Amino acid sequence: MTPHDTTERTRSAEPPARYVDNLAEAHGVSGYTKTPDGTLVYAAYDDGTYELQTRDEQLTDGDGDIISPTWLHGRESILAYRDEHGTEQFDLLEIDPETEAIEPVLADRFLNFKARQHPTDPNRIAFVSNRDRSLDLYTLDLDDGAVTSRSEADEPVMGYAWSPDGERLVYQAGTFDDSALRLVDLQLERDDAFIDEPNSEQSFAFTDDGYGAWSEHGIIFTTNHETGYRELAVADGDGDYALRYANGRDKYDPQWTTDGDIVFLEARGGDRQVRRLSDGEVTTIERTGMNTDVQVIDGDVYYKHRSPATAGDVRRNETTVVEEGWVDVQTVAPEEVTYESFDGQEIAARLYRPVGDPIGGLVKAHGGPEAQHYNRLDMVTQTLVHAGFEVLAPDFRGSLGYGREFRKASDADLGGDDLTDVVAGAEYLRERGRTNVGLLGASYGGYMTLMGVGATDGFDAGASVCGVVNWETTAENAREYLGAVLMRKLGGTPDEKPDLYEERSPITYVDDIDVPLLVVQGANDPRVPQSEAEQLVESLTDRDIDHEYLLFDDEGHGVVRTANRIEYITRTVAFFEAQL
Repeated sequence: MTPHDTTERTRSAEPPARYVDNLAEAHGVSGYTKTPDGTLVYAAYDDGTYELQTRDEQLTDGDGDIISPTWLHGRESILAYRDEHGTEQFDLLEIDPETEAIEPVLADRFLNFKARQHPTDPNRIAFVSNRDRSLDLYTLDLDDGAVTSRSEADEPVMGYAWSPDGERLVYQAGTFDDSALRLVDLQLERDDAFIDEPNSEQSFAFTDDGYGAWSEHGIIFTTNHETGYRELAVADGDGDYALRYANGRDKYDPQWTTDGDIVFLEARGGDRQVRRLSDGEVTTIERTGMNTDVQVIDGDVYYKHRSPATAGDVRRNETTVVEEGWVDVQTVAPEEVTYESFDGQEIAARLYRPVGDPIGGLVKAHGGPEAQHYNRLDMVTQTLVHAGFEVLAPDFRGSLGYGREFRKASDADLGGDDLTDVVAGAEYLRERGRTNVGLLGASYGGYMTLMGVGATDGFDAGASVCGVVNWETTAENAREYLGAVLMRKLGGTPDEKPDLYEERSPITYVDDIDVPLLVVQGANDPRVPQSEAEQLVESLTDRDIDHEYLLFDDEGHGVVRTANRIEYITRTVAFFEAQL
């Protein structure tokens, strides 16, 4: 659909249509599973929505995106999620692959996800939902529809694993800060602390939810209690544990193979490597790119692979088995660079260099804040580089992948030293000869953009996508657990820290914005609601400050639909060409 465009501007020449179209059409897979006969079923973008497919046929044609398929053994069916218009209110669906019939399992407009089948009872699953409060762990009887709450922790459930006999569940309570493991005994209906070390995090999940973490070999998880980095540890059923592998690098999403090896992801700059620990020796399966959704199936290691040239293929032991997100235009792989921030702190970054002399510089701030800039296909960055811009993507204070101390450096200081790291990135580009430097980003990167153009004089233009405008209203209006996480990162509630909330909110600095600004928003965004962008745009309009506003009625927290992507990329590149 066409977004609302509240301004008329003179544009420079649009980027080549074929280049933009090719990147916008590269969606990649959104989950996959393998049936007993060896067929891979995966979610792929088709004519406006994600549908379940195999190499030979499309299995679904439903309303909304159908994603994250999981094979249900004993029921000979597929469990999947349905999301309409980016609202992130996932229905659970059961799909018959033979008849292609779709039966709703849970369709109650809550966020229902991270579903895993019981290891011995095919008619039971566990899942995570916000149906009662934050994110809690539940079990569901697929025959009678009975839902039972299982977790009691106040912290959100971010990952879990079934015991091999199905009598217990171990789960991760908490996101990135002070997360702990808890144990649920289904027979005794008890939820007890399991592994909880002070000033550290015990974790299953980064993206893969604790899949395959409990086997007869023990419970595999990560802890940064001893070294400050997420190291591999193995626990028994009583909570006693020992480190299994430590090398001073953050690791994520460990799981067992059937023969007792451990497959995990390891942070290496902008890459998430797929690695395997066997008899004390570590080998690397996939060295480059952002790799997620790891599954050990029939002894093989499958994963979703993203790189600067693909939006998300499925690979098996480094070999592509589903090619869904490849692009056939030239893209640029970034260089790993570092620069010094205001206090001498070294900041790692990815530097994208165009062919020929750059026409300007841009700093790309990542979301999160607990994330980083990964070596994956970033359609806006690639098009900007194709248009002649040099783009720097820094991992500022608070980013993942560099240990606990660096990740927690932005606690109670959002929009403080991390913002100064981003401003230092602009100075790095100017030292490289870029006279005019812009700033862009989405989610937390959008927030950094708004702070960068309002609270500093470090940038000549900015483009914010789904950026936080007012911390107080975001904490009030964002989805339950997200508001709680944000308040924790800010060091307190709005009532407890009123001055900090005001000082670190972009809406405070609207009067100081004296450079052009592009604001992009999805109307269905459950994380940074549309009301945030409306506050900003109203204030910019009242003050006659130069800005553009794109509102997509059928998008959530980001821009997904192909037609919308084309408009978003084209407008963003034209905006920076005109301003820089």
